[in-house]
Amino acid sequence: MEPYVGMRFDSLQIAKDHYNSYALRMRFSIKMNTSRRTPRTNELIKQQFCCNKFKKPKADDGGAEAPPVLDPIPDPKSVDIDEEMEEEPPIFAEEETGTSKNKKKKKKKRKRETIKQTQCKAKMLVKLIDGRWEVTHFVRDHNHPLVNKPSLSKYLRSHQGISPDEKEFLRILYNCNLTTSVVFFYIP
Repeated sequence: MEPYVGMRFDSLQIAKDHYNSYALRMRFSIKMNTSRRTPRTNELIKQQFCCNKFKKPKADDGGAEAPPVLDPIPDPKSVDIDEEMEEEPPIFAEEETGTSKNKKKKKKKRKRETIKQTQCKAKMLVKLIDGRWEVTHFVRDHNHPLVNKPSLSKYLRSHQGISPDEKEFLRILYNCNLTTSVVFFYIP
């Protein structure tokens, strides 16, 4: 069910879960943006949930949504005719002389896909009114394309996580000093 102004929730967590499930159906990710607390008791009285692309875009990316780019596969080392003639020493001989310690291997670094910020205005604002959380402002419109395939929306950041049942199971294993690998090793 889409949130609407005046909708009430018993707790902030229920409000967040409701907006997150709405975001999963609509295929976008959410984050908690700003909040307000009372000065005396430091009690949370206002919370804003927004689209994950809420921030102002950086100057270098322009805010444009770019398709994912795969890392290029490097071409094999071009071999010169002179290099073909040279024989490479066996690996074990290299280890004995200690020359392998001096050579530094280049490790491939995986480039992470950054989230392109588009200053999206989609958000939900909830306030604590009479002990319940009420939606006081809701914007549904996005200024960027949403995830095309519903099957991919589970990989968005706000939709990842461990279910409460799995967390409880892991807590029980931890309290018994068991790891998951040990448990699954003995399951027939």
